[in-house]
Amino acid sequence: MLPDENAKAWRLARYAVIAIWLLAMARLFIADVWDETNALVVFGRGSGQSALQLIRVILKTPLPFWRPIPTILVALAIHWIPDPEVTWRLLRIVNVAIILGALWLFLKTLDAWDGRSERRNALFAFAYLFSSGAIIVATWFANIFDAAVMLLVAWGLLLVARNKFVSAGLLFGVAFFFKETAAMTLPLLVLLIAVDRIKIRDAVRVAIPTLSLGVFYFVLRSLVVPFGSAADTHQFHAATIVPTVMGLIESYWRENLWGHATILGYVFFLFSLGAMRGLRARVAFAAFVGFAALIYMEMFTAYQGNALIHYLMFIPRLYFIPVALSLFVFAVDRRWWAVAILAIPLLAGAVGTYMHYERFQRSYRNLYRYARTAPKPVRIDYAMKPLHDPARGIEIGDFPDAHLRIDPVNGLLVKR
Repeated sequence: MLPDENAKAWRLARYAVIAIWLLAMARLFIADVWDETNALVVFGRGSGQSALQLIRVILKTPLPFWRPIPTILVALAIHWIPDPEVTWRLLRIVNVAIILGALWLFLKTLDAWDGRSERRNALFAFAYLFSSGAIIVATWFANIFDAAVMLLVAWGLLLVARNKFVSAGLLFGVAFFFKETAAMTLPLLVLLIAVDRIKIRDAVRVAIPTLSLGVFYFVLRSLVVPFGSAADTHQFHAATIVPTVMGLIESYWRENLWGHATILGYVFFLFSLGAMRGLRARVAFAAFVGFAALIYMEMFTAYQGNALIHYLMFIPRLYFIPVALSLFVFAVDRRWWAVAILAIPLLAGAVGTYMHYERFQRSYRNLYRYARTAPKPVRIDYAMKPLHDPARGIEIGDFPDAHLRIDPVNGLLVKR
């Protein structure tokens, strides 16, 4: 057991962090939005499809991604629970539970690998939970993909700490069927080698089943969504490499693209690079972030500015896994002070994301309330995220002749 001053106080602080986070997340259960609403419409009983038909459609249809296990689970939950107002809340609760489950596994792994430290665990829990990524993943059930991968990766790391390398590799490989971000486990192994937590031969024992299942996943996926095609979410254009890398490293430790690029973003990234122990770890960390940029090619090339209703509201989900794993490496390498410092931009970003997402959801809740008494269908001009919701009688799309439109800056429903 590592010597912690005021171990009891740090333990109580960790419990307080979790309790406050839970209360804050509950307050963000305001309205189903965007992909949540579309899922409720497509997979609900009003779709006229049986559960078996839904499964067949999911397995054969590019969405434009192919993540069969979580998509099927969500679809069946929506199909079997009769009240959509109950469904979206329950599914968000599932995400919250998964995030906390992953945290518990991370802390168990840290204790197994480096002895118990209440200070380290409290700081890691704070930085992990009070981040833009954790907020969006917890309170938008469409992010079950990221939540599930995080859980499987955290579980796999615990197995690595217990020298169960093949089992860990199998878990990492299965994670591909939840989201392709599972590939981040491969540069993570390199980073763990660089900080002297695992040996090369043990990393290879983990990597073999991970790669095998990953290749198997991509072979199956290519039958539904040809990799890199126009139907794929993954586009790879050489001209976007530099903008993607620059956007990612500038926003890495605040986990959102609100506003515009700032010098502080680059400063905190350079700090994290320098905080790694030794040149080997710094090179491995740079490669880890570079790999993340490759996976998320073209995702960080534009900033949200001051537009509230925008697809970039949900961009924090993409940081969740790589940033949490970065924090884990700092924690397991006894760089608890780095976790404490990096919690500052993470918290600042989380506060901004929380406030904006609260307004975002309230805008849609107001829209749904308006539609209850308005003549049907309610046609609204907003081309970025179309919606066909026959249950609410709402049609949102590229409707220049509609009498109503969504103002993307403030989220208000305004007349032309």
